[in-house]
Amino acid sequence: MWARAARLAAAGSLGAVMARATSCAALGTTQNVTFDERAPEHWIEVSQRKLADSLADWTTMEYESSLAALRAAYRFPAGVMLALKSHFLSEASLGLAGQPSSLRMLPSFVNQRVTGNEAGHFYALDLGGTNFRVLRVPLEGGGVVGPIKSARFEVPKAIKEGTREELFGFLADSVATFLAKECGGNIEGDLGFTFSFPITQSAINEGKLIVWNKGFSAKDCVGADVVQPLQEAFFARGMNLKVKALANDTVGTMEAAAYSRPNTAMGVIIGTGTNAAYIEKTANVGKWRGAPCEEMVINTEWGNLDMRRFMNKFDMRVDSISDEPGAQTFEKMISGMYLGELFRLTITDPQVSGGFSSACKAALGSAFAEKSSLPTKLMSTIEGDTSPNLSATQKALAEKGVVRTTLRDRVLLREACVCISTRAARLSAVGIGSLLEMVPESSEGCTIAVDGTVFECYPYFKERMEAGLEELLGEQRARSIQLVLAKDGSGLGAAIIAAIAKSP
Repeated sequence: MWARAARLAAAGSLGAVMARATSCAALGTTQNVTFDERAPEHWIEVSQRKLADSLADWTTMEYESSLAALRAAYRFPAGVMLALKSHFLSEASLGLAGQPSSLRMLPSFVNQRVTGNEAGHFYALDLGGTNFRVLRVPLEGGGVVGPIKSARFEVPKAIKEGTREELFGFLADSVATFLAKECGGNIEGDLGFTFSFPITQSAINEGKLIVWNKGFSAKDCVGADVVQPLQEAFFARGMNLKVKALANDTVGTMEAAAYSRPNTAMGVIIGTGTNAAYIEKTANVGKWRGAPCEEMVINTEWGNLDMRRFMNKFDMRVDSISDEPGAQTFEKMISGMYLGELFRLTITDPQVSGGFSSACKAALGSAFAEKSSLPTKLMSTIEGDTSPNLSATQKALAEKGVVRTTLRDRVLLREACVCISTRAARLSAVGIGSLLEMVPESSEGCTIAVDGTVFECYPYFKERMEAGLEELLGEQRARSIQLVLAKDGSGLGAAIIAAIAKSP
C-alpha cells in the first residue's frame, strides 16, 4: 500500500497516503511521525483532483484553464528531480572543495560522533527566528535525557534590527531571567549555542556571521564572531556560563537524534527556513585547514542552492520582491516563510484567478493585495480541510475578509495548496536523497532527523517526502530510511555538542 501510494505521488505530484502527523512531540524527544494508511479514494490528492475535475464547466473554460495552469506550473516529475539531484551534487562538491558554489558546505568542527553516554547538566540557547529558547538539559547517559527545563522569549523587532550590544544583551538578560525563575539563580555551567544563521566557524566555539536572514539585521554582526559578544554579555551580568559549542540548528537536530539513535546520518530543518547537515569524510573536504580528523559534520546551507533553472514564474516573483533577490532560492520554494507568499502570488495571477467566481476573485485581490498578507498557516488549514463542502476553508477565508465563495472557488484554492506543497515536499526529498549519496557509509537503514513546523504540522508533507525518496532511491532503500521528528532538537543538540566539545 505504501509503495503504491508513493508511486502515485511521484507520477503526477498527486497521490500520497493521507496522513495523521503527530503535532505535539515532547521537548527533547525524537520520534517517528505516525500516519494511517487509507484506501485510495481517501488520498487527499486523488480525491482533490477527482473533485476539482468534476466541477469543470466546459462551456467557459476559465476554471479548467486555471487548473491546467496550476498543475503545469508546479509539476515536478522524476526527470526534473534527477536533474536537480545532479545539480545539487555538483554544487556540493564545489562547495566542499572551496570553489565558487551556491552551497556553502560549512565545516562545523563537530568531529566526534555522539555515543549516548555523555552525562551531566548543560545549558543550551537556540536563536533562529522570532523566538529565543533557553534550556537546561540533564543528560543521563544510555541515550536518556532527563526532564528538560526551558523557556521561550520573543525577540522584539527593534532588537532584531538594533545593535550588536542590544541583541546579545537581550539574550543574556533572557538567560538571567530563566536562571532566576527555573534554576534557583544558578549562574555556572557549560553551554551550547545554536545560532541558526550562516556562519564560518574557526573552532567548535567560534564563528563569524556570513549574512543575516529571517528578519534579523542587527548592526556590526556580519563578519564578526557571535560567541564573544554573548560571552562578554554573560560576564558583564555576573553569569559564569561558558559557551563551549556553537552550532547550526541542523547540526543540533542531528546530534539530538543521535543521542538515542546512533545511526542518525543527517539533520534537516523544514520550518520557517530550511537547511540540512550531514556527516562527511574530512578527506573529501578539500577546503578543510583544521587539525586532522576522520570525519566532520557539514552544514550545507542548502537553502541557498541556486534554483534558477528550476523556478517557475511565481518563484521568480517571490524572489524578486524578497529582501534578498537571488539568494536562498531553494528555501523560497520550500519553507514556511515563503509558501504562503507563493500561494498568494499564484491565486491572484490572471492565469489562475480567472477560474474563481467574480466575487471571490475580487475579494482575494483585496484581502491579499499586500506582500506577506497570506500566511502559510492558511494553506495548511485549506489543505487539511476534509469536510464535504470545505466548510473549514470557508470559515478561514471569511476571517480574512473573503466572505463570498462557491464550492468550486474553495476547491480551486485547495488545488493550488496541493500543487505548491507537494512540490515543496519533493524538493526536500531531492535534497535528502542527494546528501544520502555523500554520507561515509551505506545509508541503508539510517535515520534522518527532521525538525520544523512544515514537516511536523503541514498535512501530508512527510508522506510526500517519502514518495519522492522512493522515486529517487528505489522502494527497498527508501523504506529502510526513517524520517523522524526531532522536536525542538536544535536546542537539545547544542547541549549534547557542548558535552562532547574539546574547546580551548
